Amino acid sequence: MTFLELDRILKDTGRNGYAASMLACLLDAFDSGETLLGKEKVASIIGITNTNVAAVARRFAESGVIEILYCDKRAEHLTYSTISNGRWSTPYYQLTSVILSLYRRT
Repeated sequence: MTFLELDRILKDTGRNGYAASMLACLLDAFDSGETLLGKEKVASIIGITNTNVAAVARRFAESGVIEILYCDKRAEHLTYSTISNGRWSTPYYQLTSVILSLYRRT
C-alpha cells in the first residue's frame, strides 16, 4: 500500500477528518505499546461518537487498514475473535501489518 492509496481510503470513508484522527490515534497507541484499542477508548481519545468510530472502522477493515477483533464479555478469560458474539462482544481495533509497514512500525 502507498500513502496515496491510504489517502484514497481515508476519503472513501466519507468521514475524512474522523478517519485521519482514528488512524493517528491507533498509530500513537501502537507507539505506546497498545496494539488493541476498544471502540469506546478510540471515541474518547479523538472526541467523536461511537457511531462514527464504528462507521470508519468498518470501512478501514474492508480496505485492510485495521482488523476488528471482538472481546466476548461473557467469557471467563479475555478472548478475542474476528467473529462478533452480538451484544456480548466489544469491538477492538488493531492496525494491519500493511499499515504498520507503511509507517515503518514493524
